[in-house]
Amino acid sequence: MKHIISFMIVVIWAFASSAALAQALHIVEVIDFDFIPMNVNAAVGDTIEWQWVEGDHTTTSDSTSGQNVWDAVIDQFNPTFRFVITAPGVHSYHCTPHIALGMVGTITATQVNSISYLDNPLDDFVLNQNYPNPFNPTTTINFSIPQTSNVKLQVFNSIGENVQTLVNRELSAGNYNYEWGAKEFTSGIYFYTIQTGDFIETKKMILLK
Repeated sequence: MKHIISFMIVVIWAFASSAALAQALHIVEVIDFDFIPMNVNAAVGDTIEWQWVEGDHTTTSDSTSGQNVWDAVIDQFNPTFRFVITAPGVHSYHCTPHIALGMVGTITATQVNSISYLDNPLDDFVLNQNYPNPFNPTTTINFSIPQTSNVKLQVFNSIGENVQTLVNRELSAGNYNYEWGAKEFTSGIYFYTIQTGDFIETKKMILLK
């Protein structure tokens, strides 16, 4: 019976960890003629919540990049509005009454359902070599973080241009795999960099089609 209970606890904990990865809440304050913050980095499945502070405003989507549109009033009678991000890409929006005053915002959403929690973390920050390498078109990047941290995992081309941000969010301590699909990229040398706090590390990988 004790083993069954322990197993159930582990399953529940693993499910909760996965849910935490896929869903986060990002607060945007609506005040004067600004959305604060103006730019939000989120993941598909995350929720954006606009919170009224003062004034009469809207949050109205511009380009959707496959995302459903939204248009909501934000004022003292409608102080909050929530919207779930369902598609990756850069989603821009504005306040209709104050767009001429520059009241705009963007949500940069990344697809994170290819990131998976593996097991307990190591004692240090670690970025491992991707595998397979060379690869075509998919490879796995493994990293470990010993404590809850804001993690940024980016891919750069051979001339140092950032071609894709894979992760840009808070992750719990753990060991993670990220499966990167490079179907739309050309053959060549790429670099992937992880940054979390003072820890920065870069490794090279080769896409060979």
